[in-house]
Amino acid sequence: MYDACEALRDSLLALGAVCKEGDTFEVPIEIAKLSNLVVTTLGEDEEDDDMDLEIPLPNVKATVLAKVIEFCTHYKLVEPTTPITTPLKSNRIGEIVQ
Repeated sequence: MYDACEALRDSLLALGAVCKEGDTFEVPIEIAKLSNLVVTTLGEDEEDDDMDLEIPLPNVKATVLAKVIEFCTHYKLVEPTTPITTPLKSNRIGEIVQ
């Protein structure tokens, strides 16, 4: 179960995302976890405090990574996303997404 201690730890830890150009973007873990790639890469090793929290992204350009981080930050801190239920209840996207 995700408790207050884990939430505090996640808010303090940062993940280094290394783009194609070699630039490292520091991202809080709780924001980085919006990416399935990050969750999959961290896997069970996430609990190890001594691990190097850096994920190489050799196919992602710096400009794209910056936009992805901006998107994740916005939807974690400003406007949380709402899950889309499946199967879809309508063919109209306006009725499915806010």
